[in-house]
Amino acid sequence: MKAIKSFLPLAALVLCVPFLIAPGSSSDQTCSVPPHDNVADGSSHYGPGACNQERVNHWWAVFEMGESDWDSGFGYHDACNMDLPLARTFAAMYLLTYSAEDYATSTSDFSGNALRWAYPYTANNAGRTSALCFKPGSSPGQWAAWAYGSRMELYIPFFYNFDVAARAAALLHESRHNGGKSHNGGSTCSRGASCDTNWAYEGANMYEVLYLWWFGVDGTRTTSAIRNMGLNRARTVHDTAFNTNPGFNI
Repeated sequence: MKAIKSFLPLAALVLCVPFLIAPGSSSDQTCSVPPHDNVADGSSHYGPGACNQERVNHWWAVFEMGESDWDSGFGYHDACNMDLPLARTFAAMYLLTYSAEDYATSTSDFSGNALRWAYPYTANNAGRTSALCFKPGSSPGQWAAWAYGSRMELYIPFFYNFDVAARAAALLHESRHNGGKSHNGGSTCSRGASCDTNWAYEGANMYEVLYLWWFGVDGTRTTSAIRNMGLNRARTVHDTAFNTNPGFNI
């Protein structure tokens, strides 16, 4: 990957692109950057760490990201602009990578608790990661992300409806799908088609809750406010995403 300064420019010529045209779909998709607060959703805290040449090179390769998947307004030419999807994704990747005090330094290291192995697991299972306005064939705003085979797609709700902790956990969630675990609970829980039967299934919802719980209790290189965001998201998924409620006190 070329240097950020020529490939993903650090300096923004325009702070915000009002309309995005998504690549990679059968027909053009048009969407806009919605109102958001980078401080309130925790993104700004990770901006300095995420805007780093070595880290960007690493994530770009590990997540098999390509120019055609992140241009047309999604941030390819403005990689440190936290108002655009690419930088907001990098912020989530930073949180996922470095929240453990003794974070894994190799993507083949799965030792320790979920706070530590979540990033290596995600790195090994995410596949080609791309940005679109919405899932083809669905209504805009209906889905935040989708994983299938060796690909992960991220949509506008992922970038702007989720705080930075929820975004990080969503990357793990979708990677669990690519790791071989689809939702198996039908549509009898509050999340409809995203139900898992129970905690013991060890599906995407279990991984998401487990990671966020660890992050909320023991996450480092973060703030108490962002840890609380993680705990709040963990409680929401715990309470709504299983046919049989796990029954934990988060």
